[in-house]
Amino acid sequence: MTGTAIELRGLTKTFPGSAAPAVAPLDLTIEAGEITVLIGPSGCGKTTTLRMINRLIDPTAGSIAIGGVDIRDQSLTDLRRGIGYVIQQIGLFPHRTIGQNIATVPKLLGWDKARTTARVAELAELVGIDPVMLTRYPAELSGGQQQRVGVARALAADPPVLLMDEPFGAVDPIVRAHLQNELLALQERVHKTIVLVTHDIDEAILLGDRVAVLNVGGILEQVAPPDDLLAAPANDFVASFVGNERGIKRLALATVAHLELDPGPVADRAADGGVIRAAVEAPAYDWIAVTDSGRLAGWVPLDELDLEASAPLVGADLRPVVAQLRTGSSLRAALETILTARSSTALVTDEDGTYLGAVTLETIREGLMS
Repeated sequence: MTGTAIELRGLTKTFPGSAAPAVAPLDLTIEAGEITVLIGPSGCGKTTTLRMINRLIDPTAGSIAIGGVDIRDQSLTDLRRGIGYVIQQIGLFPHRTIGQNIATVPKLLGWDKARTTARVAELAELVGIDPVMLTRYPAELSGGQQQRVGVARALAADPPVLLMDEPFGAVDPIVRAHLQNELLALQERVHKTIVLVTHDIDEAILLGDRVAVLNVGGILEQVAPPDDLLAAPANDFVASFVGNERGIKRLALATVAHLELDPGPVADRAADGGVIRAAVEAPAYDWIAVTDSGRLAGWVPLDELDLEASAPLVGADLRPVVAQLRTGSSLRAALETILTARSSTALVTDEDGTYLGAVTLETIREGLMS
């Protein structure tokens, strides 16, 4: 899915009795199939903007178009059928079962029982709700489980747009991290256009394909992919808002796949002494990684090898590789692996265990500088 999903043009909201606008004239393009995060300090109008998109609040001026159609040219019913809405308080109906909560919109749309039941089962599996919970009531579920139900209910009629207003703000940090990862995994499957409001810059960086930083009064200071936002803040306000540890935050975005890997000291188990000497000469290493038909098998200290032998690694006592990474590992994970293993190097393999190269602290630094 590509192209523009939502366009805000000159969008303004001034509440009665207030001289200053809650949202200044705002121009913002939201791409289809992406997660766009609205973030900023209290009073920046991020929730007000979200509520204007599904007409819970009417704008004072400006326009909102979804799929190229001005939302004022649609009935409220038709508009909201195409928008799922998830809020921090979740808002489940306490007197209805979980299954009935998820089925709310399909029933309003007049779906028959078989279609509704099938959709509820499909969504329960999609968001990780145990089917046995469908007959329970919201009060019997944890906060994290209730939040999954809220997401399932918002997706019930398969809307192209999903609005999320601080959806994970009411759960503890451990559950929050789990739900954030679940949302990313879910988005890989459903590819919705998601507009998410948060006050947490780390959450914005983790979840957003693009992050829109708003200042008080709904002034858009910068909109950019997370890595661009951290690498090149548009002004002092954005730099201050994203924090002083921008380089550290970038470690969570880039992966080992983005690095130019060092070939590292490596040889096949059957290699002769000449091959091994060549592998460790420049730069000098005191160990060598050992592969077996291309797959990483372990490593050996050089002082245990007779490099003049015809095949020094045959019969060698291989050590397991503690500092090991996959190409999908974040640079933050790479740094953590190197530091906790008390090693200067981590070895990289693909999912099949094929050796790809080595990562050092210098490799990580160069990756962030590129």
